Amino acid sequence: MKDRIKFLILLMGLQLSSLQAEILIENITLIDAKNEIRNAQSVYIKNGVIQSIKDSETSDLDGAELDSKLIDGTGKYLIPGLWDAHVHLTFIPEIDHETHFDLYLKNGVTSIRDTGAIISKLRPSLNFIKENPNTTPRLFYAGPLIDGADRVYKGLEPGFPNLSIGIDENSNIPGVVDGLIAEGVTFLKSYEMLTRDTYLELLKVASQNGLRVTGHVPLSIDLEEAIEAGLGGMQHVRNMDLACAKDAEVLLDERQISLENEDEIAGSALRTHIHSSQRYYAIDNTDDERCLRIIKKLSEYGVFQTPTLTINTFDSRRFYADPEWRETYSELPKAAKEDWMNGSLKLAEFDATEDALKFDAWSLMLVEKMHAEGVKIIAGTDTPIGYLTPGYSLHKELELLSEAGLSNLEVLKSATITPAEFFGIEDQMGTIEVGKLADLVILNDNPLESISNTQNIHKVIAKGKIQ
Repeated sequence: MKDRIKFLILLMGLQLSSLQAEILIENITLIDAKNEIRNAQSVYIKNGVIQSIKDSETSDLDGAELDSKLIDGTGKYLIPGLWDAHVHLTFIPEIDHETHFDLYLKNGVTSIRDTGAIISKLRPSLNFIKENPNTTPRLFYAGPLIDGADRVYKGLEPGFPNLSIGIDENSNIPGVVDGLIAEGVTFLKSYEMLTRDTYLELLKVASQNGLRVTGHVPLSIDLEEAIEAGLGGMQHVRNMDLACAKDAEVLLDERQISLENEDEIAGSALRTHIHSSQRYYAIDNTDDERCLRIIKKLSEYGVFQTPTLTINTFDSRRFYADPEWRETYSELPKAAKEDWMNGSLKLAEFDATEDALKFDAWSLMLVEKMHAEGVKIIAGTDTPIGYLTPGYSLHKELELLSEAGLSNLEVLKSATITPAEFFGIEDQMGTIEVGKLADLVILNDNPLESISNTQNIHKVIAKGKIQ
C-alpha cells in the first residue's frame, strides 16, 4: 500500500512536470522537525520538487539565469506544508470543495486527510483535483465510515448525514475492503457501533492489504485488545475515557448489553445514550495506573493519535462566541455563512457547562501524558463540524497542542512529519530536504517563538507552485 500511495503522488508530480515551474527562495531560515535550524539558505524548486538547498552566500544559483520565480526570504521562515489530518469535505453540502481547498491553501494547509465520506459524494472533489492539480491540496481519503448494522451516520436523523456503511459478521469484509481500495482509499476509518468480532476481522483484512485502520474504537471492545489486534490510529482520543475507568470491565459489559439494542432505537441515539451514561462517570473514576499502562501500550504498538482538541473543546473554548472567529465565516458560501452565524449567536448565549470544562481539561491532560510516553500525535480538527472554519481551525488545533505541553517544534511535527509517517511517505513529505515534494509555507515570524506565528503567512507553495 505504501508503494501505491507513492505512485499516486508520483502521478500527480508527472502532471506538474510539463509546467517546468521553477522557484528560487533566497536568504531564508529553514525550520522543520527533523533538521537543525538553517539560516540564510537558498532553496531551488523545479517540477514540484526541492532540487537544491545551499547557503545563500555561497550559492551559485541566480533567479534571472534560471528563469525562475525569485522570492526574497530575508527575515522570513520556511516550514513544510501543514496537514489537517481530520476533515470532512462532504459533511456540510453548503460548503463546496472549492471553498474547502481555497481556505486550506490560504492557511498553509497543503495536505488533508478526509476521514469519512461516501465515495459518490466525494467524487466531485476528486474530479476537481484531477482537473486542477496545481491549485488544490493533496487529498488522502478513507471513503465511508465503516460502522456496524446500527450505524450512526446514515442520513436519517438531523445532524447525522450519510457518511457510512454498515457491516456485520455476515458481510463480505474482504470484498468491502477490496471495493474501497479500487476507489482509491489509502486508509480505513472504523466507527463505534461495530461488533467486536466484525471489528477484529476488519483489522485483520486491512492488515493483509497494507492499510491502517484509524477512527473511533468500537464501544463493543476492550481498547487493549484492539491495540494488540492491530489498531492503527485513534480520533478524538475517543473512548480512552471509558478504557481508563477503574471499573472499565463493568462498563464494557454494560455497553455490550446496550449494544444489543433490543428497543431498536437509532444508532445515533444509542451511541449518545451510552456516552452520556458513561463518559463523565469514567472521567471522575479514572484509574491512573491502568490509564498509563494503556498509553504505554499505544506507544509500544505505534498507534497514531489525532486528538482533534478543537472539537473536544467545542463546548468549553466556544470559538463560535468570539466575534473575531466569526469573521472567518465571511469566506464561506452565503448559505453556510448565514447558518453558521445564526447558530453561533444562539450558542453564544449559553455559558460553558461544568462537564464541558471537565472534558476540556481531561483531553489536554491525556494528550500531555500520551506525548510524554512517545505516542505519535497528529494534528487534525474535524472541520467543518462545530463551526470550525476550514484552514483557520488547524491553527487553533496547533495552539491547543502547544497548550497541552508539546513544544512548538513538536507541534510542527504533528502537522508535518507525523501525518506523513502514518502513510509511510515521510521520505517524500514533511521536511525541507533535497528530493522532497515542494509543499512549503513562508512565514513572516518565527513559529518556534510562538506557534501562533504559523498564522502570519507570507506565501504558500503547494505542489511546487506559488498559490
